[in-house]
Amino acid sequence: MSEYTKWKGPEPRPYYAKYKRLEVSNDCNGWFECYELPGDITAICEPQHLQEVNVFIIKGKDRALMLDTGMGICNIEPLVRELWPGELTIVNCHRHFDHTGNNWRFPEVLVADEPHAIKQAETGCPHEPLANQADEDMFLFGYPEGFVPEEYCVRPFNAKPVEDGHVFDLGEREVELIYTPGHLEDHLMLFDRKEKILFSGDMIYLGAIYVQFSSDIMGRSDIGQYIDSLNKVKAKFPEVSAVYTSHNDFIMPPDCIGVIRDALTAVKDGTAKGESLRDEKYGYYEDPVTMKQYQFDGFSIVYKE
Repeated sequence: MSEYTKWKGPEPRPYYAKYKRLEVSNDCNGWFECYELPGDITAICEPQHLQEVNVFIIKGKDRALMLDTGMGICNIEPLVRELWPGELTIVNCHRHFDHTGNNWRFPEVLVADEPHAIKQAETGCPHEPLANQADEDMFLFGYPEGFVPEEYCVRPFNAKPVEDGHVFDLGEREVELIYTPGHLEDHLMLFDRKEKILFSGDMIYLGAIYVQFSSDIMGRSDIGQYIDSLNKVKAKFPEVSAVYTSHNDFIMPPDCIGVIRDALTAVKDGTAKGESLRDEKYGYYEDPVTMKQYQFDGFSIVYKE
């Protein structure tokens, strides 16, 4: 569990050693790291920020599908074009800043057909609610060259709604989209029918899982919907071979879907024991006094009743 809770330290996360790192030219002086994953997937990560967010490029014969665009602290567009120069479709797993920061650099991004997601695409997210994400202690080695912390925000972008169940034909590879509210109202996942890979966004990963949001800026969580969505995924895609996650380690085994569902159920039912939130930055614009953190094996759940 310690490898997922550690933050500050010069040594790389141990899990990166499991994957083949790609040499690239447009990494923004080392801000981005790229890895080749099983199933002809390329991952782009930002390990120098506390969010440690992952972006995925799913490659077909004719075109590629990219899940999210990262934090927007550095320009990801030249790197994406280096990795995939062909036709590209971009979809967001949900509207949080760490997944949408570079959206404005691309002609169009697909989002869930949900009012809050559409509105935030039109307005962006101003600096003030994101100011804590630009604090220097959020960065492993200080600010990257050219980044102005006082100006950090999510700019408006051109969003196109996409329906639940939509299937992307990438050429000899189909990827199905599934709505999975819980972490946020507009959350969705992707299922690669060819490789049987589930792209879980922020619903499943090793680290702190957030089910406490209740604001216009950060959206609204619902623990009951979260559990229902994981049950929906298990029922609809029983053949999942691996789960590719949007934070920390790239890949988790398929049984993690049920493990996290059961943990959420224990929190909801009151059978799990939580403790007061010790670090206020994990409150994300809610009142930390109202929240508890529940520890499990390799992950935790931050929840507000």
